[in-house]
Amino acid sequence: MTAGVRDLLPATHEDLLRYVRRNAGRLLRRESAEDLVQAIHARALEHGEDCTFVAREPFLAWLYKVAASHLADRHSYWGALRRSPDRLLRLTRAGSDTLDPLAVPEPATPAAGPGTRAGHEEDSRRAARALALLLPRDRVLVEGLVADVPLEEQARTLGISYTAARQSRHRAVARFRTAYAALLRRDRSATTD
Repeated sequence: MTAGVRDLLPATHEDLLRYVRRNAGRLLRRESAEDLVQAIHARALEHGEDCTFVAREPFLAWLYKVAASHLADRHSYWGALRRSPDRLLRLTRAGSDTLDPLAVPEPATPAAGPGTRAGHEEDSRRAARALALLLPRDRVLVEGLVADVPLEEQARTLGISYTAARQSRHRAVARFRTAYAALLRRDRSATTD
């Protein structure tokens, strides 16, 4: 008896969830195990569309390889974002009157002292927390913008039109800015108390 990927995924959901919980490590601080499993399902469907398997074990072995590849990609993404959070921070500082969400009203100073670097690091952590507060779809849109993923590709990935993706991204950036501003107000009020 042979079965396709689409038929085998539901029966192996719990196995994949356990695999993700065991192997995702610190990635689970930023993304839920269920979100990762859903993304792995999408990748498996994309790459294994024409594959058939004669038994559950070979399918699981293949699925774990797809999962390992996806987890490695997500670790790389978050690592790059952590090493270079400037693009994410630019979203918090851009004026709402500009069409470019990554535009900065005025350039940052080229040299920074210890106090500036410490403030920048705190801003980066706050921006990462604001990103984590977003709904998964909003997070994907903001991450895509920061990573220079073309909007056409994001629209295709989300299964929506280009116009809908552009509007959704605009709203996602607005929600990110709102979350960042709320965290900033909270942090400032905590230091004054």
